[in-house]
Amino acid sequence: MSRPRIGIPVDLDEGAGRHEIGRGYADAVLQAGGLPILLPPAPEAARDYLAACDGLLVAGGAFDIAPERYGETRRAARLGPTRPARTDFEWAMAEAALGAGVPVLGVCGGMQLLNVVRGGTLHQHLPDDLGADHEQAAPKDVPSHLVEIEPGTLLARLVGEEPLPVNSTHHQAVSRPGAGVRVSARAPDGVVEALEVPGLPFALGVQWHPEAAGRHEPRHLAIYRGLVDAARGGRR
Repeated sequence: MSRPRIGIPVDLDEGAGRHEIGRGYADAVLQAGGLPILLPPAPEAARDYLAACDGLLVAGGAFDIAPERYGETRRAARLGPTRPARTDFEWAMAEAALGAGVPVLGVCGGMQLLNVVRGGTLHQHLPDDLGADHEQAAPKDVPSHLVEIEPGTLLARLVGEEPLPVNSTHHQAVSRPGAGVRVSARAPDGVVEALEVPGLPFALGVQWHPEAAGRHEPRHLAIYRGLVDAARGGRR
């Protein structure tokens, strides 16, 4: 049986004239039995892209979603740079995937995007909003804290219900969950670490980077296997 095709929207570095994405995402999809398909930004082609894919992976990046996208004004002095073109594209892809029931996984900023697409909001800067610091020092792949997993969730079925050690490389997080979104894991300080949309075949977001932390805790790799398995099942 051929590998399920997992679309991964990539970034556009206009100054360098190239598309790029961290290789760890594609490597994890391959390791999980999928075929990574890199998708250059083109919101108008989102549905055509999706028709060529069996699943979608929305990756993270060193940028923030503009607060205007979730109905707020900029109030955090340390709000990071935004990438409107990438956000527009990922929004179009995620919205189409959720609407069509195509399996989708959001990682780090990708999880935040899934929440905003569903009408939720974000903490613009965790130290300001909650007094929490979730930007760990290097090395970034080594787990630095535990998350408590909600029993009976999709995440629990994938990695088990025992607390999971995760890495932490973000300064924003989910504030108000979007419509139909269930929080499936939290950090000890209450920060949302995972969410999902019950009722869809596979719609999961994690705030950490399982493709990196999997080197130290094999349970993380089940997240990518879950995406690939759901994509394979949907194709049948």
